[in-house]
Amino acid sequence: MVKLRAITQPLPLAKMAYERLRDSIIHGQLRTGEVYNEMALAEALGISRTPVREALLELSAQGLVTFLPRKGVMIKHSTRKDVEEIFELRRVIELAAVEKVAKTNPPCDLSKLKKHLEDQKKAARKKDYTAFMRADRAFHAAFCELANNQRLVQILENVRDLVHFMGMQGLNTKGRAEVVIREHEKVLETVAEGNPVKARKAMEDHLHLSELAVLEHYSSGEQVTALG
Repeated sequence: MVKLRAITQPLPLAKMAYERLRDSIIHGQLRTGEVYNEMALAEALGISRTPVREALLELSAQGLVTFLPRKGVMIKHSTRKDVEEIFELRRVIELAAVEKVAKTNPPCDLSKLKKHLEDQKKAARKKDYTAFMRADRAFHAAFCELANNQRLVQILENVRDLVHFMGMQGLNTKGRAEVVIREHEKVLETVAEGNPVKARKAMEDHLHLSELAVLEHYSSGEQVTALG
């Protein structure tokens, strides 16, 4: 019997539109606070309006865009409350995950975490903050995966783009990327020691400082506008 690798089916247009629009929001090509017409977006992507509509509905469910009747869609601002809620959720999920990983016996394989950290260091040296945040997301997600709790993974996945936005905003603070690396090193060090109390504290400190870095760009009565 002839064995051939099956042909991978192309992604549905709505999925491709979603990924393109999401990336454009994250990287600032579609700017927060601006209103965009669905048909214009469809023409820019070279596809029909229907898959663009489906993609925008998914982005709306994630809190990235808002539909404005008879006007189009607006790339959402994030308020101070949005930032606080996302970091509150992250603490609930990630502190539990890192504590569980630290006390696992026999110890978990931390090689993926080490690789993600090295990827961050390389990106920081190149000042490639898109790659830096990609590695950052992988580093944090890896703890939920190592905790072997798919529900935690899924919850974190549902807010991954908002987390990415806020992480990019926090990196606007001078020297923050290098500090993030040191904080990640501390988390990894305490996990490798098998010390769940220290690991939880290291992650808690890291998330607290990350939240402060985002909120540094927030002033009373204003919205966080540069999350992409």
